Amino acid sequence: MAAPTTTTAPPPTPEELAEEAATTAFTEFLRVTDAASQDPGARDWEPEIRQYAGDPAAYLAVQAVRDYAVLGLRQAGESQVDVEVMSVDLAAPEGPTVAITGCYDSQSSQLVKVDTGEPVPPGTPPRYVWDIAVIQYLSEPGAPWLVSTLEPRTDQPC
Repeated sequence: MAAPTTTTAPPPTPEELAEEAATTAFTEFLRVTDAASQDPGARDWEPEIRQYAGDPAAYLAVQAVRDYAVLGLRQAGESQVDVEVMSVDLAAPEGPTVAITGCYDSQSSQLVKVDTGEPVPPGTPPRYVWDIAVIQYLSEPGAPWLVSTLEPRTDQPC
């Protein structure tokens, strides 16, 4: 009887590692921004958001959360985004960059008024494209992958 053979998968390529790191950064960014949007007045969410996002995405997310708190709004539900990596550029001038296209389900969560629980009409189509760029910030401690841009394309259904 022959000895069993084991096959080991080849180690991941630098591109595959970048895809995984960028997708994880985006998933964590969504988790934190959902938590912040669900309870915007609980604390200053900026430090947590900035663990997963760089500017301009971080600035816009922090501002949205602060606006919700001031306006007496909060998010109900969790954001649902189906993502697909479109490209990986490890030699991009701003740092290794992963471009992701997401399909955002705007019906997965909604804004509600804190005092009444009344929903705020979304004003967007049910599902639309998000263009997302995640960049590795090589000059930062730990060289983190951070969501840099998140562009809603409400004119592009998915």
